[in-house]
Amino acid sequence: MNPLIIEAIGHCNPDEPLTPGDPRWCDFDPARGTNLHDRIARRLSGAEAEQKFSHIALAGHRGCGKSTELARVMDQARAEGYLPLYTVVNEQADPNEIGFGDLFLLMLRLLDEAFDSDPRLKPLPLKSVKIVTDWFQEVTHVEEKEVERIIEFSGDAALGINTPLGKLLSGLSLLRKTTGSQREQVKDAVEKYPDQLRQNLNLLLTDARRISAKAYPRGIIFILDNLDRYPPEMISQAVLTNADLLNDIDAHTIFVLPISLLYNPPGETVEDRYEPETLPMLPVYPRGNTYAIQEKSIEALLQAIYLRVDKNLFADPSIAVRLAHLSGGCPRDLLRLLKEALLESNQAIDERAVNRAASLVRGEMARKLTLRHYSLLARTHLEATINPDEDGRFLLYRRAALEYETERWIGVHPLLWDTPEFKAALESARREHGTVLRAA
Repeated sequence: MNPLIIEAIGHCNPDEPLTPGDPRWCDFDPARGTNLHDRIARRLSGAEAEQKFSHIALAGHRGCGKSTELARVMDQARAEGYLPLYTVVNEQADPNEIGFGDLFLLMLRLLDEAFDSDPRLKPLPLKSVKIVTDWFQEVTHVEEKEVERIIEFSGDAALGINTPLGKLLSGLSLLRKTTGSQREQVKDAVEKYPDQLRQNLNLLLTDARRISAKAYPRGIIFILDNLDRYPPEMISQAVLTNADLLNDIDAHTIFVLPISLLYNPPGETVEDRYEPETLPMLPVYPRGNTYAIQEKSIEALLQAIYLRVDKNLFADPSIAVRLAHLSGGCPRDLLRLLKEALLESNQAIDERAVNRAASLVRGEMARKLTLRHYSLLARTHLEATINPDEDGRFLLYRRAALEYETERWIGVHPLLWDTPEFKAALESARREHGTVLRAA
């Protein structure tokens, strides 16, 4: 086997967000039509001019590159004098369930950890820390020995276990991951007193701003990533229903939400509760013309490919172009297709390897769809929009339908175009569409 194939496979991890300075990073902003990190920087500055805090809901498809963009946000924020506190929520909290109480536990842990480990900062005052620690011990009734036991046997690299408060909060978060009775007991106990939760966090934030004023004069930013990995209904309850509580946090916050919550959410609307930002896919074909390609987007995706895979590994340059188009402009799907094609290759990536990769990734996507979904996708394909109902949210959440550009239009993932179900649904929709036009 060609050793360059093996090397390239290691560069195509679809779950790896890139940090600033990574040689594989390329600028997708011109193709997307938006510059997220500059928009967020202006939002933060605007809020500070009004002596307020900015609470941002960042929405986008899973795999569109939000984590990579947030790394740029953090890098710029540090350079401008902010202290960004970032966490991947589904790794530090229960990956299957999340509530607003879990989010407060995480933010308190991030704050405690930062002021214990950052050499530019002093620890948070013992008096304030004791108030918060005592309150959690009182309402949860979790003994110190139980905390030590759960941390010892968890096998997790728990965030912030070097201080009494950090150890307690880590223990509570780990108990939320268990299957025992304490799982719900901790949640119920913590969420029973939402105002006190907010007061505890704001108490420590007041001290934190004073202590960090010289090192980080612009203040603190909480960044809670990967909330889009949870079911949209769960995030709606945790983040949107409790928006008043979360918006009263005395620090800038960024919550990463599923894009499907922008479309007729089950409860509160995102734009009414937070400052919304979206990160669209790269449009690989023009709106309303699936027979053409968007050169700017394809060129950006080809750059991403060639920063990972030597051009000479492709049997023909058109093969890389086809991979870029099949991805739908989704960076994660591009890397999934590229990795599968590499796994199918011995000396070079040829048409057979790409066909096999497309079949595998298409199969994963299609298994979740019903005939009703294909009918809806056919209409989306013709009309470049989608009904904001439960089915529409499902198709967006599963990336069968993709949102493009800041003007917002919806397209069907190109991987689905060759399925028999979509072809049949599209033919039927075209007949129906033609009948409607003639009647009009």
